Amino acid sequence: MKRYWKLRLNKRNLIILLFSGIFPGVLAQNGSKSETLFFPVRPGEVNYISGSMGEIRSTHFHAGIDIKTSGISGLPVYATNHGYVSRIRVAAGGYGHALYIQHPGGETSVYAHLLRFKEDIANYVREEQYRLESFEVNLFPDKDLFKIQRGEMIALSGNTGSSLAPHLHFEIRDNKQRPVNPLNYGFKEIKDEVAPILQAFALQTFDIDSRINHQYGRFEFPVNKKGSGYYFENPIPVYGDIGIQIYGYDRFNGANNKNGIPRIELFLDDTLRLKIIIDTFSFTDSRHVINYYDFQVRNERRRTYQKLYIDDGNQLPFYKFNINRGILSVRDEKLHSIKVRMSDLAGNTTELTVPIKGVKPTSLVQDIKESKGDGLNTKLFENYLKIQSIFENNTPNNAFVYSNRMMYELLPVYMTDNQAVYLWDMRIGMPDSISVCHLSKSFQYEIMLPSNTEFNFYNKVFDIRSFRHSLYDTVYLESNYTLLKDDHMEIFNIGDPNIPLANSIQINIKPKLKYDDPEKYAVYSSMDMKRFSFVSNDWNNGQIKILTKNLGYFTILKDTVPPEIRPFQQNRNKVSFMIKDDLSGIKKYKATLDGNWLLMHYDPKQNLIWSETKEPNIPVTGEFILEVEDNAGNVNRFNNLIN
Repeated sequence: MKRYWKLRLNKRNLIILLFSGIFPGVLAQNGSKSETLFFPVRPGEVNYISGSMGEIRSTHFHAGIDIKTSGISGLPVYATNHGYVSRIRVAAGGYGHALYIQHPGGETSVYAHLLRFKEDIANYVREEQYRLESFEVNLFPDKDLFKIQRGEMIALSGNTGSSLAPHLHFEIRDNKQRPVNPLNYGFKEIKDEVAPILQAFALQTFDIDSRINHQYGRFEFPVNKKGSGYYFENPIPVYGDIGIQIYGYDRFNGANNKNGIPRIELFLDDTLRLKIIIDTFSFTDSRHVINYYDFQVRNERRRTYQKLYIDDGNQLPFYKFNINRGILSVRDEKLHSIKVRMSDLAGNTTELTVPIKGVKPTSLVQDIKESKGDGLNTKLFENYLKIQSIFENNTPNNAFVYSNRMMYELLPVYMTDNQAVYLWDMRIGMPDSISVCHLSKSFQYEIMLPSNTEFNFYNKVFDIRSFRHSLYDTVYLESNYTLLKDDHMEIFNIGDPNIPLANSIQINIKPKLKYDDPEKYAVYSSMDMKRFSFVSNDWNNGQIKILTKNLGYFTILKDTVPPEIRPFQQNRNKVSFMIKDDLSGIKKYKATLDGNWLLMHYDPKQNLIWSETKEPNIPVTGEFILEVEDNAGNVNRFNNLIN
């Protein structure tokens, strides 16, 4: 590292920077406001972006930009403007090592995933870690403690926290701590001459009479590229209320990373119907990204389709204009055109054009095959259950729905070449079973959970408490209990994992099996019953309480195996260890040297911890003890005398 710094200092412009605190600035323009800001990494040089502000992540919107660091750690990081250090965060996950600088206008700049802070800040943090006896700290220094100049070196870039590769995460927040796009400030170090790229689009029906390509449901379509735009060649027959989703991304010069599209406009026949601008949001909004994209498609196929309509429960601030929430209504028999205009901050624009034609629903759909399946298949869309059944003797039969202790007869709403399709309104009642001719299917629907209200439900296997802001929309909750006697395992299938939850719900699981040592048992979630994630071991009167933002499969497992501790390096300067736990996961660890608390840094990505003494010249000698505890309460202890 010292050799690297020497190489950098040999450059004349960097010497000027380090001694004067001045760097060739960038004239930033944000609306009518302009001020000189410094780019935080390799200022004055061309830089590359691997993540954009507002980009869709699985459970949040990305709050800043990710600046590439050539795959290495240790690049100097500079303050974008003068101010003072208002917050310092050190954590094993999340932003890892992060600095927050408050600026005179009320804005805050954030620098995350750092390798280390500059010396005086690092010394302060280490003293606080020893005072609090904790590696993870969240500090708010006095504003006079660390005054920062524009262009001052404040840290080295790294890969700490929940970072998958070395880079700098850089944010600018307004005076209400809402992230704004740093690229609004016109940094010349970033080049963007690439227009957004589209891969596919989807159309979805919104009411029982709606049709797309003569059918009910959600359907994906490929796109053709022509010049700088995309198109779908043949008019798509539609009717009723429909919505469009897009599958695409944006790119910057010199990087293959797929970034978010910050500006989208939706037109029907050249009339603006929806305008999305992702320019700022509050962190309390960020979770609701799961209602901005198609949650089920991403869960099942890892493709992110953005909804160009405002779904139920969506209160995100990005919609600057809308007519009918972006839902398109076509009830005539005319040709229409859907146009989607996608733009980035640099003004690069691309368009998708989709011709559609209003066609009234028909009971016979020719030359169209429904989705693959044999026998009797069902899928829930909003409030309607779509039922598909193969023909018997080339003649469609009526369907019978058993619900509310009654039998309802359904006629096919339409027929394809190979199947009859029926639609059942779940608001009439949740079905116990459905039969078509000799085919039948049973359901395990328990309750209809209403949104925007607190609701409690009780049964023999579990209780549920849904809070006012837990749900985006009504949830038709299906559950199933399975006992695998050979494995002594209970499986609780509570709800569909493809249903997004706005916030946590409380579930009290009531085991039927007897557990000899409850403190060693905990609830785990799983998608495939092969890989498990610890959820809770909060036992009370034979029940386990969990708070979860995800529905799906849960089970109860016993963990009696303590975490593994494996020495990695031991000498007078530093000790390091590999620590990991195969089931419940690491909960906490503690190291002492001759009975005194010893700081151990932790990188969960590498399962690695390593020591740092209170003073740089203090050797690591004496009786060393390391204790590591997992979430099930199992403790492993390493004891060694270091000379």
